[in-house]
Amino acid sequence: MGEPPRLKRWGFNKLGELYRKGDGEKEKKKLIRKLEKITKKIGATINTFPKVNICVLNNEGTIVYCNRLLKRDMLEFISTYVKRNHEIFPDGSYAIPRSDISLVIWKLSEHAAIVIHTEGGVGALLSATPYIMRFSKKISEIVAKLSAFPREDFLKLYVNSDANDIFWHDVFSFVGNNDGQQSEKFLEMFGEKGVKVLEEMDGRKNIKEIAEKTEISVEAVKEIIRQGLRQNLVKKVQQYPLVKRLDGGSLLLFGIDPAYTNFYRNLRRLCNGKRTLEEVASILEVPESKLVNILERIGKYVEWIRKVE
Repeated sequence: MGEPPRLKRWGFNKLGELYRKGDGEKEKKKLIRKLEKITKKIGATINTFPKVNICVLNNEGTIVYCNRLLKRDMLEFISTYVKRNHEIFPDGSYAIPRSDISLVIWKLSEHAAIVIHTEGGVGALLSATPYIMRFSKKISEIVAKLSAFPREDFLKLYVNSDANDIFWHDVFSFVGNNDGQQSEKFLEMFGEKGVKVLEEMDGRKNIKEIAEKTEISVEAVKEIIRQGLRQNLVKKVQQYPLVKRLDGGSLLLFGIDPAYTNFYRNLRRLCNGKRTLEEVASILEVPESKLVNILERIGKYVEWIRKVE
């Protein structure tokens, strides 16, 4: 295998020197920002809705950048596919590894690959191939530099740090039956507060509602839930919003500006009872908490389909 582009000039020693001086984190973020600018340009040329998901990987299948959060199983599939097949394909070629989703993988060079996924057709993705390849050299140089960092370090740059956090709108249920044994465990671990939380944890109430019902602070409820998750006493309930057609009066909640009415149309299309809150928020590029606030405003027109993870 040849040496990554311009690696001699940059050099692993240079990166080691940055670490010794404490500048490694700063340098990593600078490289990630460069990738972010490039992927934004690429995304802007692809005319699909929803907006595209873009990942950049090295030849070992390590993901060094994602423009938005993807499902873990999708990331694992992409990583495994590139790791197994990168050497097989010639530079500048592409692969469509699955027939059930619109996903294209381009081999940019011996050392880098780019993956783009959309819910539209693959035609729009393939038509962008010449434009994508214009950035192959620049992306390969950035990937070579990022690959010099320990994997666990730069993985943190693309994984949403809030992905495993607990939000006020999250819903949980207990593992097994809510019997005396469960209550005893919660009493032993968290005292009376824990038992109160357990009694309200019915797979329907969210964190905020449990806090209001038990008169325990939201943060205290979150901490009890976190401990319960670690002890495998609690499980998260995944929420799939289904937005129904609004009447004329309710539609005014979104305003009369075309941009807002378009947002509603997109929201209704995405909230079809099959996508999680996290997925819809990622596609629309809005914080999950803001999306929940919007859905609360249209209240009766939203049906929540819930499924235990």
